[in-house]
Amino acid sequence: MKLFKTALIAALCIIMAVSAGCSGAFSGSTGHDTTPLPSGQGASSVEATPVSDDSITAEAAVGEFSMTTEDGAFTQDGGVYTVTAAGTYALRGALEGQIVVQASENDEVVLELSGTAISCSADSPIKVLSADKVEISAKKGTQNVINDNRAEKTADDAEQGEGAISSKVDLKLKGSGVLVINAGYNNGVSCSKDVTVQKLSLKVTAVNNAIKGKDSVTVKSGAVVAISTKGDGIKTESTDLSKSGKVRGDVNIEGGSVAVYAAGDGIQAAHDFNMFTGEAAEEPSVTVYTGSYSAYTASDASVTSYKGVKAANSVNISSGLISISSYDDGLHADSGTSFEAGGTGEGNINVSGGTVQMAVYSPEGKTGGGRMGPGGHGGWGGQQTVSGADAIHADGTIEISGGVINIDSAYEGLEGNVINISGGYTVVTAVDDAVNATKGASEAAVNVTGGVLDAAVSPNGDTDGIDSNGTYTQTGGLVITRGPNMEMSAAIDAESGVTVTGGTIIVLGYGRIMAGSDMKQIDLSLHSQGTHTVNVGGTEYTFTNNYAYGQTLVASDTSVTGS
Repeated sequence: MKLFKTALIAALCIIMAVSAGCSGAFSGSTGHDTTPLPSGQGASSVEATPVSDDSITAEAAVGEFSMTTEDGAFTQDGGVYTVTAAGTYALRGALEGQIVVQASENDEVVLELSGTAISCSADSPIKVLSADKVEISAKKGTQNVINDNRAEKTADDAEQGEGAISSKVDLKLKGSGVLVINAGYNNGVSCSKDVTVQKLSLKVTAVNNAIKGKDSVTVKSGAVVAISTKGDGIKTESTDLSKSGKVRGDVNIEGGSVAVYAAGDGIQAAHDFNMFTGEAAEEPSVTVYTGSYSAYTASDASVTSYKGVKAANSVNISSGLISISSYDDGLHADSGTSFEAGGTGEGNINVSGGTVQMAVYSPEGKTGGGRMGPGGHGGWGGQQTVSGADAIHADGTIEISGGVINIDSAYEGLEGNVINISGGYTVVTAVDDAVNATKGASEAAVNVTGGVLDAAVSPNGDTDGIDSNGTYTQTGGLVITRGPNMEMSAAIDAESGVTVTGGTIIVLGYGRIMAGSDMKQIDLSLHSQGTHTVNVGGTEYTFTNNYAYGQTLVASDTSVTGS
Protein backbone atom coordinates (compact mmCIF):
# COMPACT_ATOMS: atom_id res chain seq x y z
CA MET A 1 0.00 0.00 0.00
CA LYS A 2 1.49 3.33 -1.09
CA LEU A 3 -1.50 5.71 -1.01
CA PHE A 4 -1.64 7.69 2.21
CA LYS A 5 -4.84 9.07 3.69
CA THR A 6 -4.30 12.68 4.69
CA ALA A 7 -7.54 13.22 6.59
CA LEU A 8 -6.21 11.85 9.88
CA ILE A 9 -4.51 14.97 11.17
CA ALA A 10 -5.52 15.54 14.81
CA ALA A 11 -4.71 18.11 17.48
CA LEU A 12 -1.29 16.65 18.09
CA CYS A 13 -0.20 15.69 14.60
CA ILE A 14 3.43 15.67 13.60
CA ILE A 15 4.21 16.01 9.93
CA MET A 16 7.64 15.51 8.47
CA ALA A 17 8.20 17.30 5.18
CA VAL A 18 10.48 16.22 2.38
CA SER A 19 14.01 17.54 2.75
CA ALA A 20 17.42 17.01 1.25
CA GLY A 21 20.12 14.88 2.77
CA CYS A 22 19.38 11.40 1.37
CA SER A 23 22.26 9.21 0.25
CA GLY A 24 22.95 8.19 -3.33
CA ALA A 25 21.20 5.62 -5.48
CA PHE A 26 20.37 2.33 -3.82
CA SER A 27 21.40 -1.09 -5.12
CA GLY A 28 21.05 -4.25 -3.10
CA SER A 29 19.67 -4.69 0.39
CA THR A 30 19.53 -1.97 3.03
CA GLY A 31 21.63 -3.83 5.58
CA HIS A 32 22.32 -2.01 8.82
CA ASP A 33 24.37 -3.23 11.72
CA THR A 34 22.66 -5.44 14.27
CA THR A 35 21.36 -3.29 17.08
CA PRO A 36 23.14 -4.14 20.35
CA LEU A 37 20.65 -5.37 22.92
CA PRO A 38 19.96 -3.28 25.98
CA SER A 39 20.60 -4.89 29.33
CA GLY A 40 18.19 -7.72 30.07
CA GLN A 41 17.25 -8.25 26.39
CA GLY A 42 19.77 -10.98 25.54
CA ALA A 43 18.93 -14.08 23.57
CA SER A 44 18.32 -17.35 25.37
CA SER A 45 21.24 -19.63 26.09
CA VAL A 46 21.47 -22.38 23.50
CA GLU A 47 23.03 -25.51 24.95
CA ALA A 48 23.00 -27.66 21.80
CA THR A 49 26.15 -27.38 19.67
CA PRO A 50 25.23 -26.44 16.10
CA VAL A 51 26.12 -29.01 13.46
CA SER A 52 27.11 -28.61 9.83
CA ASP A 53 27.37 -30.83 6.78
CA ASP A 54 30.82 -32.10 7.79
CA SER A 55 30.09 -32.56 11.49
CA ILE A 56 29.01 -36.20 11.18
CA THR A 57 31.03 -38.84 9.35
CA ALA A 58 31.27 -42.62 9.48
CA GLU A 59 33.46 -45.30 7.96
CA ALA A 60 31.67 -48.29 6.53
CA ALA A 61 32.18 -51.45 8.54
CA VAL A 62 34.02 -54.40 7.04
CA GLY A 63 34.08 -58.04 7.97
CA GLU A 64 31.52 -60.79 8.10
CA PHE A 65 27.96 -59.75 8.87
CA SER A 66 26.06 -61.22 11.80
CA MET A 67 22.64 -60.71 13.33
CA THR A 68 21.95 -62.26 16.72
CA THR A 69 19.09 -62.19 19.21
CA GLU A 70 18.36 -63.64 22.62
CA ASP A 71 14.64 -62.95 22.73
CA GLY A 72 13.47 -62.69 19.13
CA ALA A 73 13.27 -64.74 15.96
CA PHE A 74 14.37 -64.24 12.36
CA THR A 75 14.95 -66.12 9.14
CA GLN A 76 17.74 -65.82 6.59
CA ASP A 77 17.54 -66.29 2.84
CA GLY A 78 20.89 -65.42 1.33
CA GLY A 79 21.51 -61.78 2.10
CA VAL A 80 17.95 -61.11 3.29
CA TYR A 81 17.33 -61.28 7.05
CA THR A 82 13.67 -61.20 8.07
CA VAL A 83 12.69 -60.36 11.67
CA THR A 84 9.47 -62.19 12.57
CA ALA A 85 8.99 -61.48 16.29
CA ALA A 86 9.45 -58.90 18.99
CA GLY A 87 12.91 -58.63 20.49
CA THR A 88 16.32 -57.00 20.34
CA TYR A 89 18.61 -57.82 17.43
CA ALA A 90 22.35 -57.06 17.34
CA LEU A 91 23.82 -56.30 13.91
CA ARG A 92 27.55 -56.23 13.14
CA GLY A 93 29.74 -56.23 10.05
CA ALA A 94 29.07 -55.57 6.37
CA LEU A 95 25.96 -56.82 4.56
CA GLU A 96 25.19 -56.63 0.87
CA GLY A 97 21.53 -57.38 1.30
CA GLN A 98 18.49 -56.35 3.30
CA ILE A 99 16.94 -56.32 6.77
CA VAL A 100 13.18 -56.86 6.68
CA VAL A 101 10.90 -56.52 9.71
CA GLN A 102 7.69 -58.49 9.36
CA ALA A 103 6.42 -59.01 12.90
CA SER A 104 3.00 -59.02 14.54
CA GLU A 105 1.12 -55.75 15.00
CA ASN A 106 1.76 -55.73 18.78
CA ASP A 107 5.48 -56.52 18.53
CA GLU A 108 8.21 -54.02 19.44
CA VAL A 109 11.45 -54.55 17.58
CA VAL A 110 14.88 -53.08 18.36
CA LEU A 111 17.69 -53.22 15.80
CA GLU A 112 21.03 -52.50 17.50
CA LEU A 113 23.71 -51.32 15.09
CA SER A 114 27.15 -52.08 16.50
CA GLY A 115 29.47 -51.23 13.65
CA THR A 116 27.32 -52.12 10.66
CA ALA A 117 27.30 -51.34 6.94
CA ILE A 118 24.18 -52.38 5.03
CA SER A 119 23.96 -51.83 1.28
CA CYS A 120 21.23 -52.86 -1.14
CA SER A 121 20.68 -52.32 -4.85
CA ALA A 122 17.33 -54.10 -5.15
CA ASP A 123 15.15 -52.52 -2.45
CA SER A 124 15.35 -50.56 0.82
CA PRO A 125 18.34 -51.74 2.88
CA ILE A 126 16.08 -51.68 5.97
CA LYS A 127 12.39 -52.29 5.25
CA VAL A 128 9.75 -52.42 7.99
CA LEU A 129 6.52 -54.00 6.79
CA SER A 130 4.74 -54.75 10.08
CA ALA A 131 5.18 -54.40 13.85
CA ASP A 132 3.87 -52.11 16.56
CA LYS A 133 6.97 -49.93 16.58
CA VAL A 134 10.61 -50.25 15.59
CA GLU A 135 13.73 -48.71 17.12
CA ILE A 136 17.02 -48.52 15.27
CA SER A 137 19.78 -47.85 17.77
CA ALA A 138 23.40 -46.98 16.94
CA LYS A 139 25.37 -48.20 19.93
CA LYS A 140 27.77 -45.89 21.73
CA GLY A 141 31.15 -45.55 20.07
CA THR A 142 30.09 -47.27 16.83
CA GLN A 143 29.93 -46.00 13.26
CA ASN A 144 27.18 -47.31 11.02
CA VAL A 145 26.37 -46.76 7.35
CA ILE A 146 23.28 -47.55 5.27
CA ASN A 147 23.56 -47.26 1.48
CA ASP A 148 20.56 -47.35 -0.83
CA ASN A 149 22.28 -48.07 -4.14
CA ARG A 150 19.20 -48.21 -6.36
CA ALA A 151 19.01 -45.96 -9.39
CA GLU A 152 17.00 -42.77 -8.90
CA LYS A 153 13.24 -43.34 -8.83
CA THR A 154 11.46 -42.49 -12.07
CA ALA A 155 8.05 -44.13 -11.51
CA ASP A 156 5.94 -45.37 -8.62
CA ASP A 157 6.46 -49.01 -7.68
CA ALA A 158 4.40 -50.38 -4.78
CA GLU A 159 6.87 -53.23 -4.26
CA GLN A 160 9.78 -50.90 -3.60
CA GLY A 161 10.51 -49.20 -0.29
CA GLU A 162 10.49 -45.41 -0.58
CA GLY A 163 13.64 -44.82 1.45
CA ALA A 164 16.96 -46.27 2.51
CA ILE A 165 15.07 -46.91 5.73
CA SER A 166 11.43 -47.51 4.82
CA SER A 167 8.85 -48.12 7.57
CA LYS A 168 5.10 -48.61 7.73
CA VAL A 169 5.07 -48.29 11.54
CA ASP A 170 6.31 -45.77 14.13
CA LEU A 171 10.07 -45.44 13.85
CA LYS A 172 12.59 -44.23 16.44
CA LEU A 173 16.21 -43.57 15.49
CA LYS A 174 18.30 -43.45 18.65
CA GLY A 175 21.57 -44.27 20.39
CA SER A 176 24.85 -42.59 21.27
CA GLY A 177 26.61 -43.77 18.14
CA VAL A 178 26.75 -42.51 14.55
CA LEU A 179 24.43 -43.42 11.70
CA VAL A 180 25.05 -42.20 8.14
CA ILE A 181 22.41 -42.85 5.46
CA ASN A 182 22.97 -42.41 1.72
CA ALA A 183 19.86 -42.69 -0.46
CA GLY A 184 20.16 -42.57 -4.23
CA TYR A 185 16.65 -43.88 -4.99
CA ASN A 186 14.23 -41.50 -3.28
CA ASN A 187 13.96 -40.59 0.42
CA GLY A 188 16.57 -41.17 3.09
CA VAL A 189 14.21 -42.05 5.95
CA SER A 190 10.64 -42.72 4.79
CA CYS A 191 7.96 -43.59 7.33
CA SER A 192 4.17 -43.89 7.03
CA LYS A 193 3.76 -43.02 10.71
CA ASP A 194 5.83 -41.05 13.28
CA VAL A 195 9.60 -40.56 13.12
CA THR A 196 11.52 -39.70 16.31
CA VAL A 197 15.23 -38.97 16.65
CA GLN A 198 16.83 -39.14 20.10
CA LYS A 199 20.50 -38.73 21.15
CA LEU A 200 21.74 -40.09 17.82
CA SER A 201 24.34 -38.49 15.56
CA LEU A 202 22.47 -38.88 12.25
CA LYS A 203 23.42 -37.76 8.76
CA VAL A 204 21.03 -38.39 5.88
CA THR A 205 21.78 -37.58 2.24
CA ALA A 206 18.95 -38.25 -0.20
CA VAL A 207 18.01 -37.45 -3.74
CA ASN A 208 14.49 -36.52 -2.58
CA ASN A 209 13.35 -35.88 1.02
CA ALA A 210 16.05 -36.53 3.58
CA ILE A 211 13.63 -37.37 6.41
CA LYS A 212 9.94 -37.94 5.78
CA GLY A 213 7.53 -38.97 8.53
CA LYS A 214 4.04 -39.00 7.09
CA ASP A 215 2.38 -38.35 10.49
CA SER A 216 5.15 -36.42 12.27
CA VAL A 217 8.87 -35.87 12.66
CA THR A 218 10.27 -35.11 16.12
CA VAL A 219 13.88 -34.41 17.10
CA LYS A 220 14.25 -34.75 20.86
CA SER A 221 18.05 -34.59 21.16
CA GLY A 222 21.26 -35.48 19.38
CA ALA A 223 22.61 -34.11 16.11
CA VAL A 224 20.90 -34.36 12.72
CA VAL A 225 22.20 -33.36 9.30
CA ALA A 226 19.53 -33.66 6.58
CA ILE A 227 20.67 -33.16 2.98
CA SER A 228 18.38 -33.27 -0.06
CA THR A 229 19.82 -32.77 -3.53
CA LYS A 230 16.50 -32.47 -5.36
CA GLY A 231 13.74 -32.28 -2.74
CA ASP A 232 12.91 -31.12 0.79
CA GLY A 233 14.95 -31.63 3.93
CA ILE A 234 12.39 -32.69 6.58
CA LYS A 235 8.77 -33.29 5.62
CA THR A 236 5.39 -34.48 6.92
CA GLU A 237 2.25 -35.24 4.93
CA SER A 238 -0.81 -36.43 6.91
CA THR A 239 -3.40 -34.11 8.44
CA ASP A 240 -5.89 -36.62 9.82
CA LEU A 241 -6.59 -37.07 13.55
CA SER A 242 -4.35 -39.05 15.89
CA LYS A 243 -5.80 -41.35 18.57
CA SER A 244 -5.53 -38.44 21.02
CA GLY A 245 -7.62 -36.23 18.74
CA LYS A 246 -4.74 -34.05 17.53
CA VAL A 247 -4.21 -33.14 13.90
CA ARG A 248 -1.19 -34.98 12.53
CA GLY A 249 1.51 -33.47 10.35
CA ASP A 250 3.68 -31.61 12.87
CA VAL A 251 7.44 -31.18 12.77
CA ASN A 252 8.76 -30.78 16.34
CA ILE A 253 12.30 -29.70 17.21
CA GLU A 254 12.55 -29.88 21.00
CA GLY A 255 16.28 -30.38 21.54
CA GLY A 256 19.54 -31.21 19.85
CA SER A 257 20.98 -29.66 16.72
CA VAL A 258 19.56 -29.88 13.23
CA ALA A 259 21.22 -28.72 10.00
CA VAL A 260 19.22 -28.86 6.77
CA TYR A 261 20.53 -28.45 3.23
CA ALA A 262 17.72 -28.69 0.68
CA ALA A 263 17.08 -27.97 -2.97
CA GLY A 264 13.46 -27.20 -2.07
CA ASP A 265 11.93 -26.36 1.29
CA GLY A 266 14.17 -26.91 4.28
CA ILE A 267 11.38 -28.04 6.59
CA GLN A 268 7.85 -28.60 5.32
CA ALA A 269 5.15 -29.35 7.90
CA ALA A 270 1.73 -30.49 6.75
CA HIS A 271 0.33 -28.93 9.95
CA ASP A 272 2.53 -27.11 12.53
CA PHE A 273 6.24 -26.46 12.94
CA ASN A 274 7.07 -26.30 16.67
CA MET A 275 10.42 -25.39 18.17
CA PHE A 276 10.68 -25.54 21.97
CA THR A 277 12.64 -26.96 24.89
CA GLY A 278 11.47 -30.50 25.57
CA GLU A 279 11.92 -33.05 28.35
CA ALA A 280 15.69 -33.19 27.90
CA ALA A 281 15.84 -29.48 28.93
CA GLU A 282 18.17 -28.82 26.01
CA GLU A 283 17.42 -25.84 23.83
CA PRO A 284 17.33 -26.76 20.15
CA SER A 285 19.50 -25.37 17.37
CA VAL A 286 18.34 -25.37 13.74
CA THR A 287 20.23 -24.21 10.63
CA VAL A 288 18.58 -24.23 7.21
CA TYR A 289 20.01 -23.62 3.75
CA THR A 290 17.74 -23.85 0.70
CA GLY A 291 18.10 -23.48 -3.05
CA SER A 292 21.58 -22.45 -4.10
CA TYR A 293 22.43 -21.50 -0.52
CA SER A 294 22.88 -25.28 -0.22
CA ALA A 295 26.00 -26.52 -1.95
CA TYR A 296 24.27 -29.89 -2.44
CA THR A 297 21.47 -28.69 -4.70
CA ALA A 298 21.66 -30.64 -7.97
CA SER A 299 21.96 -28.64 -11.17
CA ASP A 300 18.89 -30.42 -12.56
CA ALA A 301 16.77 -29.97 -9.42
CA SER A 302 13.21 -29.03 -10.40
CA VAL A 303 11.51 -27.34 -7.42
CA THR A 304 9.19 -24.35 -7.18
CA SER A 305 9.52 -23.57 -3.48
CA TYR A 306 12.74 -22.92 -1.55
CA LYS A 307 11.30 -21.81 1.78
CA GLY A 308 13.27 -22.20 4.99
CA VAL A 309 10.38 -23.46 7.13
CA LYS A 310 6.91 -23.88 5.65
CA ALA A 311 3.83 -24.90 7.64
CA ALA A 312 0.27 -25.37 6.43
CA ASN A 313 -1.13 -24.11 9.74
CA SER A 314 1.28 -22.37 12.13
CA VAL A 315 4.93 -21.81 13.02
CA ASN A 316 5.66 -21.65 16.76
CA ILE A 317 9.11 -20.80 18.16
CA SER A 318 9.62 -20.45 21.91
CA SER A 319 13.29 -21.32 22.51
CA GLY A 320 16.61 -22.14 20.91
CA LEU A 321 18.30 -20.77 17.83
CA ILE A 322 17.09 -21.02 14.24
CA SER A 323 19.20 -19.63 11.41
CA ILE A 324 17.83 -19.59 7.85
CA SER A 325 19.41 -18.75 4.50
CA SER A 326 16.74 -19.26 1.85
CA TYR A 327 15.75 -18.30 -1.68
CA ASP A 328 12.10 -17.98 -0.77
CA ASP A 329 10.30 -17.01 2.45
CA GLY A 330 12.32 -17.81 5.56
CA LEU A 331 9.40 -18.68 7.85
CA HIS A 332 6.08 -19.19 6.07
CA ALA A 333 2.60 -20.13 7.34
CA ASP A 334 -0.30 -20.79 4.97
CA SER A 335 -3.96 -20.15 5.63
CA GLY A 336 -6.86 -21.90 3.99
CA THR A 337 -5.25 -25.31 3.51
CA SER A 338 -7.92 -27.99 4.00
CA PHE A 339 -7.01 -30.75 6.48
CA GLU A 340 -8.10 -34.38 6.36
CA ALA A 341 -9.32 -33.97 9.96
CA GLY A 342 -11.51 -31.05 8.92
CA GLY A 343 -10.91 -27.33 9.20
CA THR A 344 -8.35 -25.19 7.43
CA GLY A 345 -4.94 -23.72 8.17
CA GLU A 346 -4.80 -20.49 10.16
CA GLY A 347 -1.53 -19.20 8.73
CA ASN A 348 -0.10 -17.83 11.98
CA ILE A 349 3.52 -17.38 13.11
CA ASN A 350 4.29 -17.04 16.82
CA VAL A 351 7.71 -16.15 18.22
CA SER A 352 7.75 -16.05 22.02
CA GLY A 353 11.41 -16.83 22.74
CA GLY A 354 14.70 -18.00 21.31
CA THR A 355 16.68 -16.41 18.51
CA VAL A 356 15.74 -16.20 14.82
CA GLN A 357 18.46 -15.24 12.33
CA MET A 358 17.65 -14.90 8.67
CA ALA A 359 19.01 -13.96 5.25
CA VAL A 360 16.48 -14.20 2.42
CA TYR A 361 17.33 -13.30 -1.15
CA SER A 362 14.90 -11.85 -3.63
CA PRO A 363 15.47 -9.68 -6.68
CA GLU A 364 14.78 -6.01 -6.08
CA GLY A 365 11.89 -5.95 -8.50
CA LYS A 366 8.86 -8.22 -8.12
CA THR A 367 9.87 -10.38 -11.05
CA GLY A 368 11.33 -13.85 -11.21
CA GLY A 369 14.60 -12.46 -12.51
CA GLY A 370 17.99 -12.83 -10.92
CA ARG A 371 20.20 -15.77 -10.10
CA MET A 372 22.08 -16.42 -6.89
CA GLY A 373 24.36 -19.00 -5.34
CA PRO A 374 27.60 -20.48 -6.74
CA GLY A 375 28.34 -18.60 -9.93
CA GLY A 376 25.36 -16.33 -9.35
CA HIS A 377 25.02 -13.15 -7.28
CA GLY A 378 23.62 -11.23 -10.19
CA GLY A 379 25.36 -13.20 -12.93
CA TRP A 380 24.12 -16.04 -15.12
CA GLY A 381 25.21 -18.87 -12.84
CA GLY A 382 23.43 -20.17 -9.77
CA GLN A 383 19.75 -20.93 -9.32
CA GLN A 384 16.79 -18.93 -10.57
CA THR A 385 15.26 -17.06 -7.64
CA VAL A 386 11.63 -16.51 -6.80
CA SER A 387 10.14 -13.06 -6.49
CA GLY A 388 8.91 -11.26 -3.43
CA ALA A 389 10.62 -13.46 -0.84
CA ASP A 390 9.76 -12.46 2.73
CA ALA A 391 11.79 -13.23 5.81
CA ILE A 392 8.70 -13.98 7.92
CA HIS A 393 5.41 -14.40 6.06
CA ALA A 394 2.10 -15.31 7.67
CA ASP A 395 -1.12 -15.41 5.69
CA GLY A 396 -2.81 -14.81 9.04
CA THR A 397 -1.19 -13.20 12.10
CA ILE A 398 2.42 -12.68 13.18
CA GLU A 399 2.73 -12.60 16.98
CA ILE A 400 6.08 -11.55 18.46
CA SER A 401 6.00 -11.64 22.24
CA GLY A 402 9.62 -12.48 23.06
CA GLY A 403 12.95 -13.63 21.75
CA VAL A 404 15.38 -12.00 19.34
CA ILE A 405 14.78 -11.74 15.59
CA ASN A 406 17.55 -10.64 13.24
CA ILE A 407 16.61 -10.28 9.56
CA ASP A 408 19.73 -9.40 7.59
CA SER A 409 18.11 -9.28 4.14
CA ALA A 410 14.74 -9.91 2.51
CA TYR A 411 12.38 -8.44 -0.05
CA GLU A 412 9.95 -7.77 2.78
CA GLY A 413 10.88 -8.45 6.40
CA LEU A 414 7.67 -9.12 8.32
CA GLU A 415 4.55 -9.64 6.24
CA GLY A 416 1.17 -10.72 7.56
CA ASN A 417 -2.48 -9.74 7.61
CA VAL A 418 -2.09 -8.64 11.25
CA ILE A 419 1.26 -8.05 12.95
CA ASN A 420 1.28 -7.88 16.76
CA ILE A 421 4.47 -7.02 18.64
CA SER A 422 4.27 -7.18 22.44
CA GLY A 423 7.82 -8.11 23.36
CA GLY A 424 11.16 -9.34 22.10
CA TYR A 425 13.82 -7.56 20.10
CA THR A 426 13.32 -7.45 16.34
CA VAL A 427 15.77 -6.03 13.81
CA VAL A 428 14.67 -5.98 10.16
CA THR A 429 16.48 -5.00 6.96
CA ALA A 430 14.50 -5.23 3.73
CA VAL A 431 14.56 -4.23 0.07
CA ASP A 432 10.89 -3.24 -0.15
CA ASP A 433 8.93 -2.91 3.13
CA ALA A 434 10.54 -3.87 6.41
CA VAL A 435 7.12 -4.45 8.00
CA ASN A 436 4.01 -4.90 5.86
CA ALA A 437 0.44 -5.60 7.03
CA THR A 438 -1.51 -6.82 4.04
CA LYS A 439 -5.19 -7.25 3.32
CA GLY A 440 -6.61 -10.62 4.33
CA ALA A 441 -9.33 -12.27 6.39
CA SER A 442 -9.08 -9.49 8.99
CA GLU A 443 -8.51 -5.78 8.64
CA ALA A 444 -4.82 -5.19 8.09
CA ALA A 445 -3.09 -3.89 11.20
CA VAL A 446 0.25 -3.39 12.90
CA ASN A 447 -0.12 -3.28 16.68
CA VAL A 448 2.83 -2.55 18.97
CA THR A 449 2.30 -2.85 22.72
CA GLY A 450 5.85 -3.66 23.86
CA GLY A 451 9.26 -4.91 22.81
CA VAL A 452 11.71 -3.30 20.40
CA LEU A 453 11.32 -3.04 16.62
CA ASP A 454 14.19 -1.68 14.53
CA ALA A 455 13.21 -1.47 10.83
CA ALA A 456 15.34 -0.29 7.91
CA VAL A 457 14.87 0.18 4.18
CA SER A 458 16.61 2.41 1.65
CA PRO A 459 15.86 6.14 1.80
CA ASN A 460 15.32 6.01 -1.96
CA GLY A 461 12.76 4.20 -4.07
CA ASP A 462 9.25 2.88 -3.58
CA THR A 463 9.82 1.46 -0.09
CA ASP A 464 8.36 1.85 3.40
CA GLY A 465 9.90 1.11 6.76
CA ILE A 466 6.47 0.19 8.16
CA ASP A 467 3.52 -0.14 5.77
CA SER A 468 -0.02 -1.08 6.78
CA ASN A 469 -2.92 -1.52 4.41
CA GLY A 470 -5.06 -0.77 7.44
CA THR A 471 -3.99 0.75 10.75
CA TYR A 472 -0.83 1.24 12.77
CA THR A 473 -1.41 1.45 16.53
CA GLN A 474 1.26 1.77 19.21
CA THR A 475 0.62 1.81 22.95
CA GLY A 476 4.05 0.76 24.22
CA GLY A 477 7.50 -0.46 23.26
CA LEU A 478 10.23 1.19 21.21
CA VAL A 479 10.01 1.47 17.42
CA ILE A 480 12.79 2.80 15.20
CA THR A 481 11.75 2.97 11.55
CA ARG A 482 13.56 4.33 8.51
CA GLY A 483 12.48 5.08 4.97
CA PRO A 484 12.17 7.64 2.19
CA ASN A 485 11.32 11.19 3.01
CA MET A 486 8.18 11.50 0.90
CA GLU A 487 4.47 10.98 1.40
CA MET A 488 4.02 8.19 -1.16
CA SER A 489 6.93 6.16 0.27
CA ALA A 490 7.86 6.71 3.87
CA ALA A 491 9.42 5.53 7.08
CA ILE A 492 5.90 4.83 8.33
CA ASP A 493 2.72 4.67 6.27
CA ALA A 494 -0.76 3.36 7.13
CA GLU A 495 -3.81 3.58 4.92
CA SER A 496 -6.16 4.10 7.87
CA GLY A 497 -3.86 6.15 10.03
CA VAL A 498 -0.91 5.96 12.45
CA THR A 499 -1.98 6.27 16.09
CA VAL A 500 0.60 6.38 18.89
CA THR A 501 -0.65 6.71 22.47
CA GLY A 502 2.21 5.09 24.36
CA GLY A 503 5.79 3.92 24.08
CA THR A 504 8.44 5.57 21.92
CA ILE A 505 8.60 5.92 18.15
CA ILE A 506 11.63 7.23 16.26
CA VAL A 507 10.93 7.98 12.60
CA LEU A 508 13.88 8.60 10.28
CA GLY A 509 12.36 9.87 7.05
CA TYR A 510 8.74 10.83 6.41
CA GLY A 511 5.88 9.98 8.75
CA ARG A 512 2.48 11.34 9.71
CA ILE A 513 1.36 10.44 13.24
CA MET A 514 -1.79 10.95 15.26
CA ALA A 515 -0.35 11.13 18.77
CA GLY A 516 -2.15 10.79 22.09
CA SER A 517 -2.25 13.47 24.74
CA ASP A 518 0.46 11.75 26.81
CA MET A 519 2.94 11.77 23.93
CA LYS A 520 5.67 14.37 23.71
CA GLN A 521 7.45 15.49 20.59
CA ILE A 522 11.20 15.40 21.29
CA ASP A 523 13.68 17.34 19.20
CA LEU A 524 16.59 15.05 18.26
CA SER A 525 18.76 14.57 15.19
CA LEU A 526 19.31 10.87 14.55
CA HIS A 527 18.86 10.60 10.79
CA SER A 528 22.49 10.98 9.69
CA GLN A 529 24.50 8.02 8.48
CA GLY A 530 26.41 6.29 11.26
CA THR A 531 25.91 5.01 14.79
CA HIS A 532 23.53 6.66 17.24
CA THR A 533 22.72 6.06 20.90
CA VAL A 534 19.45 6.94 22.58
CA ASN A 535 18.42 6.75 26.22
CA VAL A 536 14.75 5.84 26.54
CA GLY A 537 13.42 6.10 30.06
CA GLY A 538 16.83 5.18 31.49
CA THR A 539 17.69 2.34 29.07
CA GLU A 540 20.28 2.88 26.36
CA TYR A 541 19.87 1.60 22.81
CA THR A 542 22.45 1.82 20.04
CA PHE A 543 21.58 1.62 16.34
CA THR A 544 23.35 2.23 13.05
CA ASN A 545 22.06 3.93 9.91
CA ASN A 546 23.75 2.65 6.75
CA TYR A 547 22.30 5.66 4.95
CA ALA A 548 21.37 9.23 5.73
CA TYR A 549 17.62 9.81 6.04
CA GLY A 550 15.61 13.01 5.58
CA GLN A 551 14.63 14.08 9.10
CA THR A 552 14.08 12.80 12.62
CA LEU A 553 10.73 12.56 14.37
CA VAL A 554 10.59 11.34 17.99
CA ALA A 555 7.36 10.93 19.93
CA SER A 556 7.39 9.32 23.38
CA ASP A 557 5.52 9.05 26.65
CA THR A 558 8.85 9.03 28.53
CA SER A 559 12.13 10.93 28.42
CA VAL A 560 14.34 10.34 25.38
CA THR A 561 17.82 11.72 24.87
CA GLY A 562 20.44 10.85 22.31
CA SER A 563 22.75 11.83 19.55
